[in-house]
Amino acid sequence: MFYILEFTEIEKEVIWGGNSLASLYSKPFSKDKAIGESWEVADLKVEKSIIKNGEYKDRSLSSLIEEFGLDLLGSNCETFVQEKYFPLLIKLIDAKDKLSIQVHPDEEYAQKRHNKHGKSEMWYVMEASEKSKLLIGMKEDVSKSTLEKAISNKENIENMFNYFDVKKGDAFYIPTGCIHAILGDVVIAEIQTPSDVTYRLYDWNRVDKNGNSRELHLEDSFNVIRDINAFDLRSKRVEKIKDNNITVTEIFSNEFFTTEEYNIINNYSSTTNCDSFEIIMVMDGNGSIKSSVENNIIDLYKGKTVFIPAKLGKYDIEGDIKYLRVTV
Repeated sequence: MFYILEFTEIEKEVIWGGNSLASLYSKPFSKDKAIGESWEVADLKVEKSIIKNGEYKDRSLSSLIEEFGLDLLGSNCETFVQEKYFPLLIKLIDAKDKLSIQVHPDEEYAQKRHNKHGKSEMWYVMEASEKSKLLIGMKEDVSKSTLEKAISNKENIENMFNYFDVKKGDAFYIPTGCIHAILGDVVIAEIQTPSDVTYRLYDWNRVDKNGNSRELHLEDSFNVIRDINAFDLRSKRVEKIKDNNITVTEIFSNEFFTTEEYNIINNYSSTTNCDSFEIIMVMDGNGSIKSSVENNIIDLYKGKTVFIPAKLGKYDIEGDIKYLRVTV
């Protein structure tokens, strides 16, 4: 019998991380560590989400995919079931400091170079300060060859990119080949394809606590960088439903995933359609979600993520809540 699943979060300690995921989002992480990422739903070769509630407690997501296949993931996921992997990686990112300027490979390059998947991602801003910015894409008058020459000559390249001021609720799509960086003082929900392949182009000349610089990947970076208009990558936000107690806005929909923003007042009931699993990530508010399975009720609060199997059927949400609903 299917029920709504919770997973144990996977923490990632990084040089640019903070403590917001523990202090603001109730994640079970040490507030004394620089935790930059909480992997909410993952099924990579090493990092695998483990279920922490109900009948399947302590089992991995991948073991359920192998056992239940399309009943768990939905009819849209036939290829993923055949190849035995989960099509997404879901994260919360706390960027206290700025990340490296980086780029991700497409599927063909990543498979050939690493035997891994390519990486396209979207960012939804959960928290931001007045000085929060994102770096996305090269300026219109900067070519890949110009950038490569500047790096080779050890010139300052920081003025060659587009910088976007951001606020809570902003969203951007970052396709493969697009240069990008999160520039600190921001918490982001990231929905991406299932890959951990990142090529660092520039790391602000910083060093770690041992005085070491992080590795750069210049050859790979320039092999995959594409000319992309960064100003087309901000969400167009298409309102799909507006009623007394619910507003649904499409944030992004593409070949990899569909992400919608739900604003619920008081209560909402839905039924899965068997095409896709659903992932709910709470952006604001408090409430609960429950299915018809006995004791399958889960508290919802900012930063909480739950997984809804494709063949679950009916579920009910109570409370005043804003959340992202992710499907494929």
